[in-house]
Amino acid sequence: MQINLHAFVLNLYGLYDNWAWAYVLKHNLEAVIGDKKRIGLFLDATRRRLPAELREYLSSPTTKEWHEQYAKSFRDALAHRVPPNIPPAQFTSDEGKRYNELENEKVECIKAHRWQRLDEVYQEQAALGLPCPYYLHAYNEEPAPRLLYLHPQILSDAAAVVEFGNLFLQHWHKDA
Repeated sequence: MQINLHAFVLNLYGLYDNWAWAYVLKHNLEAVIGDKKRIGLFLDATRRRLPAELREYLSSPTTKEWHEQYAKSFRDALAHRVPPNIPPAQFTSDEGKRYNELENEKVECIKAHRWQRLDEVYQEQAALGLPCPYYLHAYNEEPAPRLLYLHPQILSDAAAVVEFGNLFLQHWHKDA
């Protein structure tokens, strides 16, 4: 699941970069923009050269917030820091306490070469908790990261790609 989430986040972000490059190359704007690092739909050097319909969409508060607080944030975390993480389970407070007790017991089992008991501890830990339906990309950043529900977020992201993709295809042939 982690690998698929990581691929999804990078491809989601990369798709918008690919659209930017497609527009720039179609309209021979590389020299005008100058630096390849300035090519991106959310970068002013590129965005100001897009048709009005695309500029308005990308500049809307909703799209800007989505890009900054979600897409860019998660992509940057994946590429440079702690990648998005789906916790292995969600625990009640009692289950969390027991999980930690078992974690400590694993160390003791290893030190004492109690391999049979170590296997039992792993099995007991695996039976604790419920599958986790959300993900996050950091544990202790300021402000504290919010949990995102996996399924609804992916569906929302896919809808955003389709919505902007259709708009892009309608207007990408136009000059700014």
